[in-house]
Amino acid sequence: MNTSILAIVLASALLTPSWYSDYGQAQQQSAQQKKPLVVLFGAGTNGWTKVVRAESPSAEVKKILANDYVCVFVDTDSPAGKKLAQTFDVTAATGMVISDRAGTTQAFWHQGDMTNANVAHYLQKYADPKVVVEGTETTNPVRTSYYPPATQSAPRSLFSSGSC
Repeated sequence: MNTSILAIVLASALLTPSWYSDYGQAQQQSAQQKKPLVVLFGAGTNGWTKVVRAESPSAEVKKILANDYVCVFVDTDSPAGKKLAQTFDVTAATGMVISDRAGTTQAFWHQGDMTNANVAHYLQKYADPKVVVEGTETTNPVRTSYYPPATQSAPRSLFSSGSC
């Protein structure tokens, strides 16, 4: 009985990622360990879990993070966290950025939450040592809106006073 409890405790410990709060230190570890760097943005102590749309990250997501990544959590409630989020152009409540194995090139960028399946997919993809990062993949569509300049006056109505 005690052996099975110990096995469960050890297995859950293996599924728990180690988190850095210092991005620079994590970047150095990423280069040394030749592991990609994942930066998760969220508010509060367990804000990293809010990147997943479900109640909590799946065991698969935790396992990939623990085994294949150098992990950074950025608490966007703190002034330093807000500043780092701005540096990464993350303006939503949550976000995820993945780098290459050298920790120097951004491979993936997303703001907002995702399903466990999507998080696991992108983590697995960039953990693969055969993947060569040539640019940043993103799941957020770019939306461009065009508005007239603020100095331009509004068009006059055809039915303004005296036109009929």
